[in-house]
Formats: sequence, C-alpha cells, structure tokens
Amino acid sequence: MSSLALSFLLLCTPAALLDYAIPHWKTETNFRIDDAYKWTYQATRGGEHAAPSREAAKKWLDNEWQTMGDEPSNENEWIALCPNGEIGRLNLRPFKARGGKAVDILDAFLASSREYRSEPKAFADAWAELGTRLKKQGFGNVTHKEWQRLDAVMKKKDYPAVHHSEHYKKTYKPAYRIITLNEAQRIIPN
Repeated sequence: MSSLALSFLLLCTPAALLDYAIPHWKTETNFRIDDAYKWTYQATRGGEHAAPSREAAKKWLDNEWQTMGDEPSNENEWIALCPNGEIGRLNLRPFKARGGKAVDILDAFLASSREYRSEPKAFADAWAELGTRLKKQGFGNVTHKEWQRLDAVMKKKDYPAVHHSEHYKKTYKPAYRIITLNEAQRIIPN
C-alpha cells in the first residue's frame, strides 16, 4: 500500500469524509444520490478507473478540452474531496483560463492514478455510513430511499464508478480530473 493510501486510511475515516463532504453537498441544489456516490467513490478510490491507458485518457481529455465551453465561470480550480485534502477535483475550465495546458493535466491525472490507491473497503465503509446517516436524516434530494435504490443497483455490479446525475450535469457541466494534492501543487501556481 502506498504512503498516500495509508495517509488516507489514517486521516479520512468514513465519518470524517462525510463530516467534510455533506456540508459541500448541501450547497449544491441539484445534487443527487448519484453525485454523493461519485464524490465518495472518487475520494476513496481516486481516478484510476478513468485511465485505462495514456492514449484513452488523452483522447477523452482532448475532446473535453475542446468542447467544455466557458460556463460556469465561478468554479474553483481545486476542490478537495476529503478533509486531509490528499485528493481532489482539478476543474478544467479555470485551469485552462489561467493558461494551463492539457498535457499538464494529462500527466498529473495519470501520475495520480498510479500514485493514489486505497482499499475498496474504504468506499464500502463510507457508502454504508452515508446510508446510516441518511436513514436518520436526508437533505435536499439526497434521501435514504434514494440511497437504498442506488445501493441495490450498485451492489449487484460490485460498486463500480458512476457518472454524475443528469441534474448535476445540466446545472454544473462538470469538467475535471481527479488528481492528488501533490500533483495539483505541481501544476497550479501558488
């Protein structure tokens, strides 16, 4: 296990992850259970599922880089996905607007997918903890009933990566790559 994965496991318990993430989720009006699943998956598993090869990752990035547009314009360049900040989303639009290069994102994304590893159990534990919390109290469109629906589908598939909900995609037009903090610090100027 890498030292980065070990630091995640030591510092980002399921409770700590959700204590950090849920307040973020509550600020996004079109956030759905699929988006909570995706955030939790990315925070615990990284982005290696989206990097089958350099060629595939480059093709996907090149297409997105050319078609993502400029909206929304109020995005943060970096959004940490867990309280220890070891992994996050680097939003492509503000990175590109600042003069960032696609090749730098590609290299950072691929390095992060090799560097960041966690145990699948970290996702399962955080996802189960979310279900427990939602049973007590949901928020917005994120409810225990929706958690149960998605859990039943994902469990049969052994909890794979998912896409954002249609509501989220329509509202936020997400365009980002999951990278480690080390890689973000390398390509984002202070």
